Amino acid sequence: MTINYVQACGGIVRKIEGQSQYILLIRKKNSPLWTLPKGHRENDESDQETAIREVREETGYSCRIEKNAGEIQFQYQKDDQSFVEKVHYYLMIPEDSGSNFDTKEIEEVRWVEIRETPRLLFYQNEKNLVQNIFQNNI
Repeated sequence: MTINYVQACGGIVRKIEGQSQYILLIRKKNSPLWTLPKGHRENDESDQETAIREVREETGYSCRIEKNAGEIQFQYQKDDQSFVEKVHYYLMIPEDSGSNFDTKEIEEVRWVEIRETPRLLFYQNEKNLVQNIFQNNI
């Protein structure tokens, strides 16, 4: 079986209010799973441009990149094909109060306190990435 390699980029969007830190999670249409916003490159975009665009489309927030947050990789099957997807994440700060997100693709966008993310995030590799970033105060 042929393996298709896919590259994607996304953001771990954070805000600080008082002593609490929050990150932005999304839930796609027809899915109960909470995840980090991410997506695939369009045309000649850089990784950073892709991450900023995808976060804006999926959450409604325009953000700036603070720093690299790391990568995750996973495999999946779709339409009788096998895929390996690598996602490069950036730690981001919102630059506005958010507006409309892509309601055709996304059901819900929610700010979640950091300590709640292990309970809400579905994918273990995303949980590990978020935990590593905030435990190490990156």
